[in-house]
Amino acid sequence: MVYDAVHAVQEYVERHLSEPIAVREMAAQMGRHPSYLNTCFQAQTGCSIKTYIHQRKTDEAKRLLRETSRPISEVGSMLGYFDQSHFSRTFRRFVGKTPGQYRMR
Repeated sequence: MVYDAVHAVQEYVERHLSEPIAVREMAAQMGRHPSYLNTCFQAQTGCSIKTYIHQRKTDEAKRLLRETSRPISEVGSMLGYFDQSHFSRTFRRFVGKTPGQYRMR
């Protein structure tokens, strides 16, 4: 049951990577309580669902920054961030560099 919940979360995140993802909405679609879903996920992966979502979005942003010449604001928008400063802060928290610094390396 726990493995199924973790797998379902991972699949959901992959399918909705280009959108804002709310744990509450995800849990409702899966017929689970958000706290239960997060507890199961964290027990198996060692991180919260929210952290996993940001990590996956950051990984995809890194790929887009490396492989395309799209503007940073567009990359953030493509990943469901409506505000470039939020995208930059989140990216920096996970990578240790701003998206612009990452692209320049």
